[in-house]
Amino acid sequence: MGLDTRAATLIGAAIVDFGIQIVGWALAVALKSEKFYDFLGTIAYLAVALGSLSYGGFYYTRQLVMTTMVCVWTLRLGSFLVLRVIKTGGDSRFDTLKHQPLNFLVAWLLQGVWVWIVSLPLLLLNSASSNPALGAWTDILGQILWAIGFLVETTADFQKLAFKSNPQNKGKFINTGLWKYARFPNYFGEICLWIGVFLGCCATFTGAEWASVASPLFVAFLLLFVSGVPLQERQAQERWGNDPAYVAHRAQTNLLVPIPIPAAWRRKISSYPPRNPEE
Repeated sequence: MGLDTRAATLIGAAIVDFGIQIVGWALAVALKSEKFYDFLGTIAYLAVALGSLSYGGFYYTRQLVMTTMVCVWTLRLGSFLVLRVIKTGGDSRFDTLKHQPLNFLVAWLLQGVWVWIVSLPLLLLNSASSNPALGAWTDILGQILWAIGFLVETTADFQKLAFKSNPQNKGKFINTGLWKYARFPNYFGEICLWIGVFLGCCATFTGAEWASVASPLFVAFLLLFVSGVPLQERQAQERWGNDPAYVAHRAQTNLLVPIPIPAAWRRKISSYPPRNPEE
């Protein structure tokens, strides 16, 4: 007995996704370069999104809309990350790893896991034969959240790029634009966006398919507790932990949501103690 369309789509997407990562890793090790890591992450997202739409072969309006939304996000963020690597000449995250093949492989495989899990709602939607009428509250809310998230993430990314491109800001922390109100507005945008994708896809879900809520939860978990906020908060604390301006900035900003904090709610002290400069 052959696999049904949904199972075949999930397995096929995993094979394509991890195949791209392994080939990318092999090339990266041979060239001792990390410069195409984000580029191939972008290719993997596009491949599983467009491949699942083509393999399912239904081309319903909801499938076309959601696939387009994921591809637009992928192309926008992917091009931004690739151009940033070209501009800076590399990615400091991999300065050591690219000389350690097995550890470097883990980084590539983790990217594959990220792509596959985050794409789950779209993979399930594109392989669904059912076609509920577009316009349910989940469709509307999902598209609104996606639009808000896309706008916030894009704006925050380019505001930070412009700030860091100004030589006068070297060694300073950003506290302008959306970054005046939140320390990680870009992460808020990405989490919001993927909640929107899940809601926009879920009209066809039944039974265990609802477990694909793991997609936005996985994004939030990694950004809030693993590779995003903890790492950057630690780096910021090491650089500016004893700077009164930074301490005040932390006390007056949200972690994620770029809206002003009412004066009565502002924290009086930073959640981190001042760093001993001798440490």
